[in-house]
Amino acid sequence: MTSIPQEKKPINKSLVCHVTLTILAVVYTAYFAQELILLLVASALISLLLSSGVNTLERLYVPRVLGAVFLLCCLIIPTSALVVQLEEPITKWTKMLPQVSTHISKELDKYQDIIDINSSETVDKTAEESDKWFSWFEEKPKVETSSENKSMIQNQLKESLFSFAGEFMVLAPFALMQLLTAVILILFTLVYSPKLFRHYVQLFVEESEQNNAFKFVRNVQQQLSRYILTVSLINVLLALLAMILFTCMGLEDALLWGLIVGFVNFIPFVGPAFALSAIALASSVQWGMDVNVLIVVGGVLLLNILESQLITPLVLSKNMRINPFIIIVWLLIIGWLWGLIGLLIAVPLLVCIKLILTLFEQTQPWVKFLET
Repeated sequence: MTSIPQEKKPINKSLVCHVTLTILAVVYTAYFAQELILLLVASALISLLLSSGVNTLERLYVPRVLGAVFLLCCLIIPTSALVVQLEEPITKWTKMLPQVSTHISKELDKYQDIIDINSSETVDKTAEESDKWFSWFEEKPKVETSSENKSMIQNQLKESLFSFAGEFMVLAPFALMQLLTAVILILFTLVYSPKLFRHYVQLFVEESEQNNAFKFVRNVQQQLSRYILTVSLINVLLALLAMILFTCMGLEDALLWGLIVGFVNFIPFVGPAFALSAIALASSVQWGMDVNVLIVVGGVLLLNILESQLITPLVLSKNMRINPFIIIVWLLIIGWLWGLIGLLIAVPLLVCIKLILTLFEQTQPWVKFLET
């Protein structure tokens, strides 16, 4: 008996076109409306962080407005105090950027001189051999001086550091306005979003499904709030331990470097690498090529390994089970779309998306795909 070949289902070209156009439209909107989208996403994440506290205070008969204002003050006042404390070291390092660039260029010059000496010896040997055997066919190679290369490296380093400082000074007022807007948006979200959602469910959701809708949103809010709060506490603990290490070792501006270690830890893989580079640079500027540099960098590396391989997997083993390759690709996409701020919120946003997908039966294959 011959088996009858099954006919393949034709590909719906119109559906493929619609999906492709939708993806392009979303990417286009996310790129060109990045300021608004970043403001909304960051405000939503901070609102989720504070929502459980506001709900707890409301159950203790504290009005929701007062609870939201109190928790925002608990978040803003320490942050403002830290900014005031960081003003002096940030100003100092901004002024030291030309000196740091000169220091780096001198170190690069040493290695460049070693390379030039080795290359010149090799060229001389080659010239001698060519003089002996093939001098009538080949021209003697010319050894170029590396002064032009050195000056180019110095100029590029200084230009990059000066441009970074200039961009920081220009964008600071705009960042302050965005921060004030985010605070207002967070306050209104904490106060009015539950009542708005309640009215929406009562008006647009069938009465038999209203309880399920409230339970679903409550579950999402609790899980996302727990995750964001836990990750924030872990990074704060990492920053405190790094500050203690830097203070014991006598590293200047321990507060600044400790906060950098904890702050950039929101970016997996890339953040710890940046923190190690910054600490290595700061310690080498202070101590030079000393064993203290290795101790400080090794201590930060040990803290990052303990946090990433022990503490975070134990606390968030279920929520953080995401393929590292997917995380890297996600960081590249979000970093290209939204820059540095996008990198900071990329992984929390991805975990939030995964937590939402786990609540639907239809999206369970996607959850398993992310956890592969």
